[in-house]
Amino acid sequence: MSVKGKPAILPFQAGDPAATHFQYLEDMATAYWYSETMFAALELGLFDAIETGAADTETLAERAGCHLEPLKRLLAVLKDMQLVRCDAGRWYNGQIARMYLLSGRPGYMGDFLLYRRYMQHRWHELVQQVGKKPDTAGRLQPGDDYERRNFYYVRAQDALARRKSGEIQRLLLRLDWSPPVLDVGGGAGALIRRLMKDKTGGPAVLFDLPEVLDVANMLYPGAGDRGPVQSVAGDFRRSVPFKDEAFGLILMSNFLHAYGAEEARGLLRRACRLLRPDGVVLIHDYFPDRLNRMPPKGSLHDLNMMLNTFDGRCHPAEEIAEWMEGCGLEPICVTDLPSDSGLILGAKKGARPSMQDPSCALADAAVSLGFQRVVPIDTSLVVTGAWVRLKCACGCEKYGRGLQCPPQGPGVDETNRLLGEYTRGLLEQGEPPGRLFHERLLELEKAAFLAGYHKALSFGAGPCPVCDACPPDGRCRFPELARPSMEAAGMDVYQTVRNAGISLTPVQEQGQYVKYIGLLLLE
Repeated sequence: MSVKGKPAILPFQAGDPAATHFQYLEDMATAYWYSETMFAALELGLFDAIETGAADTETLAERAGCHLEPLKRLLAVLKDMQLVRCDAGRWYNGQIARMYLLSGRPGYMGDFLLYRRYMQHRWHELVQQVGKKPDTAGRLQPGDDYERRNFYYVRAQDALARRKSGEIQRLLLRLDWSPPVLDVGGGAGALIRRLMKDKTGGPAVLFDLPEVLDVANMLYPGAGDRGPVQSVAGDFRRSVPFKDEAFGLILMSNFLHAYGAEEARGLLRRACRLLRPDGVVLIHDYFPDRLNRMPPKGSLHDLNMMLNTFDGRCHPAEEIAEWMEGCGLEPICVTDLPSDSGLILGAKKGARPSMQDPSCALADAAVSLGFQRVVPIDTSLVVTGAWVRLKCACGCEKYGRGLQCPPQGPGVDETNRLLGEYTRGLLEQGEPPGRLFHERLLELEKAAFLAGYHKALSFGAGPCPVCDACPPDGRCRFPELARPSMEAAGMDVYQTVRNAGISLTPVQEQGQYVKYIGLLLLE
């Protein structure tokens, strides 16, 4: 087995316990979001309601006795958690739900799982059980007044913003922006303070509610801590005290998700009116339609907004991009941060060159084509081994019958040389039928070529499905369509996808779903 180069810590590996990224701890802190989602679906009888017959969301809401709009948001999370599936607007149970979450079935484990929930409240006593005299005076408690709750909220959000600000700053290095800067609803101002450390030539304005800025003054008491940032108190929904000012950068970080769609769109429109002709709007948030990340934090955070705000919701990146266009802006970058949130940059049409990384657009296009999941991978993480092709000889009935299969096709040495000519790729996860999976791979390869990746090359899953059998004369009839599989080229698929953060195990029981894995090399 050989691994080219030293494996890097990639964004989608941020939750790996071997890494030192804060995201691993954040995923643990919100782990209850997953369990509570599953518990709610069990108590609502959603899996049983789905199993009685494929239904659209409206029919399912009536069948399960649920409110339609909250159910839509819950189903989105269940779908991202792969407990349910949606095809042509109709809902179906996923494999693991059918095995364990349908009452009356032999494998039903719902009662056991709900008993876990019953035991949950005792875990709240863990501190008292372990500590002799635990000090909880410095912790937020139920019943605390608004002033205290506001302090803890602003302080917590500022701590997170400090972590995120470094990721955002590194991305903005690719853009030639200049002050003045307006941070709308920026809390204590960790982001704007970080961005202004290396910028001069204009003011920086932190705009938020008076009580929020009071906490900001506590967290940043000295003039040196505050930096070149001016605090202006107000409510952006009601008044904008910037009549004659135009800003080169407007920040809206974790702001729009506090409001419903109509109000959020209006607030974005209000911000865009304050933008300089060559300025940029930056929206940092959790986007439920960014599907190339596990865990699915965007849809989960949307449920969190539903439960903890009056009308808040996480808006899809695609929807926000449409709002921008309605304001005369065009998105110049839509991307994921190395942690669990995303970023959209918008500028007035023709004012800025595109920052969009084509590979990000390709990943989104792959999901639109029907792949279940798409993960970027550095080619240094692609593992090869001589044993892989030998295993084809020992275990595949089609060995020696296909022009793309061993002993024909690229050998391990040739594959390693090929990988050395690339730096990155996309791993695509799909499902049977094999011919459809292969067709999608070819469509994605074509899209990559048209996007400027002239070296785009795909590797499929299993024997080439283009023809029922290869011609006896040994000459492929459709070389433009035929592609070798990853394993046929000597790639260790299992270890490679593990390196990329994808779970892959052999099918052990009848009825379990098969995962197909393909690789698109890009350069």
